[in-house]
This record gives sequence, C-alpha cells and structure tokens, in this order.
Amino acid sequence: MRRDACLLLLIAALLVVSLAIPSYTYSPPVAGFVDSTIRAYEEPVKWVGYVECTADTTSYYHHVVNWTLSYPHDYGVSDLGIFKTTILVDNWSKFLGEMPVECNVLERNEVYYNEEFWKASERLKNLTVGTSDYEKLKPFFSFTGSPKKPANVTRVQVTVFSPGMRKPVKKPFILIWSAIIVLGVAGVLVSYKDSKVLLVVFLVTILLGAIFIGKYIQTERKIAGTATAFNMLLSMNSTGKPCTEIGGAQGDFSSSEDVEWFLKTLRNYNASVNSIRWEDLVLRVRVGVDENNYRAILERFKKRGWETSEIDVENFTLPPEEIEEINETFGILKKYLPNLTADERKAVEEYMAGIRETIHKATERRNLCVAVFATNSEAIIPDYGDYSNFLAKLGLIVVVVGLISGRRRNES
Repeated sequence: MRRDACLLLLIAALLVVSLAIPSYTYSPPVAGFVDSTIRAYEEPVKWVGYVECTADTTSYYHHVVNWTLSYPHDYGVSDLGIFKTTILVDNWSKFLGEMPVECNVLERNEVYYNEEFWKASERLKNLTVGTSDYEKLKPFFSFTGSPKKPANVTRVQVTVFSPGMRKPVKKPFILIWSAIIVLGVAGVLVSYKDSKVLLVVFLVTILLGAIFIGKYIQTERKIAGTATAFNMLLSMNSTGKPCTEIGGAQGDFSSSEDVEWFLKTLRNYNASVNSIRWEDLVLRVRVGVDENNYRAILERFKKRGWETSEIDVENFTLPPEEIEEINETFGILKKYLPNLTADERKAVEEYMAGIRETIHKATERRNLCVAVFATNSEAIIPDYGDYSNFLAKLGLIVVVVGLISGRRRNES
C-alpha cells in the first residue's frame, strides 16, 4: 500500500475515533425525589432564613443533603447537582453548630408580629362595623395578619449545589487534531511531487486541524480572561448602601480591559458600586446611579453590546390619588386613636410612621441602582466535541476523495 494511502487511512481512523468521543464528562449527584416529613406546616413562624451549601464531590454532596433531611422538611427535588427544600429549625444555635463546612446562612429575618397591633385592628373593626369608615379601613385590616403568636421556629430554605458537574472534554480532541496536523504535513511531503489532488487533500486536513486548534486557543483565552475580570470585579470596594434596582445589564467581562472600561463609565456618570454579591454562576454588581443619569448609563451599556432592561422611574413614585387615599385612612385612624389602649395606640402610630417613611423614600427616589451581572468563567462550558464533529465530517469527505483519487491513479 502506498504511503499516502496509509496516511489517509490513519487520518480517517482518527476522525472516526473523534466522532465517538463525548463532548462532556458528567458526574451530577442526584438525591432524587424526597417526601415531606411535615406535610403541611401552616402555623406562623417567628423567623425565616435562607442557607446555601456547595459540595465539590458526590459523597460530600449526599452528606450535606442527608444532614438537611435530618430536620423536619418539606418536599424536595434534586436535579443535576442541585437540591432544594424547606426545613424547620427549633434550635438555631444548635443548627449553626452542626452546619456542614461550605454551608452559609445568607439571611435570617424575624417575621413581623405585633399582638397589640392585631388587638387594635379588632377593636377598630368593632367600632366601625356598619359605617363608611369600616369600608375605608379595609386595607388596614388586611395588613394586621394572624392573631396567633408565631412559634419560635425558623423556616429555612436550603439549596445545595454541586458545581462543576459537567466538564468539557479537551485533551482527546487536542491530541487527535494535533496528530492529524502531523499526518497531514507528512502527507504533503510524500505527495507534493506525485499528485496535486492528494496534496490538496492533505493541505485541507492540516487546515481543519489548524481551525480546531485555533478555536480551542481562542475559547480558552476568553475563559481565562473572563476569570481574570470576574476576580477583579469581586475584589472591588463597595459603599454598602442599600438601593432599589430599577434596571439591569448583562455585562460582557472577558478581559481586564472590560473592567477598566466599566469603572471609567461609572466615574463618567458619577455612579458608585453599592454592593457586590457572588450568586454562584454570576456576580451581581449593584451600581448606585442618580435618577438623571439612569437611562444614560444604560444606553452606554447598550452601545457596548450588553443586554439591558429598565423599569420606568415613575413606577417608584406613588400616584397622587394613592397618597390621598392613604392620608384619608390615616385621618380615620387618628379619629379613633383615643378609643384604643396605650399599647394599641402605639402600635397603630408605628404602623402609620412606617407608611410615611415608605412614601418619603418613594417620593425622593434617591437610592436607585442598576444591577450589572458578570458571568463566572465556570459557567462557560465550551462544546469542543460538537465543533470537532463538524470538522471531522468534513475531513472524512475530503479523505474519501483522496483515497478514491489515489486508487484511480494506481489503476491507471
């Protein structure tokens, strides 16, 4: 058999092997459907919380899930390395002491409850029933909540992640296409004097291999650049000021230059970084921005090619008729305050003060921000297998043409 035919057969064999290689390796731990041990827990609780856990190995993932299910829990379902359920915790300090490594309490808040406020509501119902005041106070009555004192229990939403469950296959494709390039070069050396057709065939195989290697290098550089940019954003200082999100942008941070452009844009629009929160596969950067610059900075992001969304600032201003209705309700409440006990009167006055503060903040519209999202490099999972398969099929067609051409030359 001629040397060029042997080289073509070797190239064909490598291309066929590449088609059989999977694009990804999978090891997603799954705990399966989990039945509830509390069925329906409708009693009011004093606290609500949220806990996130991560596990890098399957065995530790199942350990964390089993720890979660050791508490009274609601229904839970896991799918490809993520498990969610709600549990009830009656001893919070013990819960914290037993919590596995890589589990973090992201928040724990006390549920609003004021027994005197509820008593005031009931007394006002009795005083106003059958009158027009009763109808006007209905929104107030609906806010008073349950008369039952909440149990000293924490309802906790738990999410367990197992990141990196799907990884792209890289080395086998690199080795195969590198070998194809070497064989293609060898083919050029043995055929350039004998056959122009075979010369073109080997040159095409080299080109296909170079295209794959080039695509691989380009993608890996982008992933590395994204990781660098992500770490730069994560290390930025923030003011810590709370704000109301009125818009969002999906940032394209694939290099340190992108971060520098972002910071320069913030300076140009007198904006600041209010908070930075790592949310697993994305980073949420809250950018505090003045109302007058809000749309301008979003437009700047859009020109950069980022996807943006916005909420009309006017939506954060209560309409005059709603403010008038609230003031009318307050007027009725003040009329009946002398009929309440001192504690009940204090609870109602605190309620009115809270509503006034909300109106004040909505009217001023000072603490506005835009949420900018940056993708974690671990969320970028390239499909080298799919790209390789496309090139391999083209390569097989070219190799078949070369084999047929070589056979005809031999027969003639």
